[in-house]
Amino acid sequence: MGEAFGQYIRALRLERGIGLREFCLRIAVDPSNYSKLERGLLSPPDEGRLAALELALDVEPGSEQSRELRRLAALGCGSIPPAVLSDQQLAGKLPLFFRTLEGGPVDEDKLEEVIAMIRQAWTHDAQGSVQV
Repeated sequence: MGEAFGQYIRALRLERGIGLREFCLRIAVDPSNYSKLERGLLSPPDEGRLAALELALDVEPGSEQSRELRRLAALGCGSIPPAVLSDQQLAGKLPLFFRTLEGGPVDEDKLEEVIAMIRQAWTHDAQGSVQV
């Protein structure tokens, strides 16, 4: 389900020296249910709960940790991360990307174009924040 998300959020919690029970008190969640999240047995939470987790972990909204948390949450729910979908040009190339992953016929020039777009999306924008 959300194993990578669970591992990431657990690492953030431990990095900050916050015990499981203390953390669950901060976010008003039962520790046994929350531990299932960290172990990847439950799907990542929705947007509202992600914001509460960020606050409890002192993760600054929009930071690299916040973006990674949200990427992993989307992927853990079987969704495409919103930052990828918000780039219309890149989102338009997703069918080609998925066809490539599935082993379907692919035009090499188009594949190179998609790779270049993905690489560009990982570069910093004019404001200095990572786009994807």
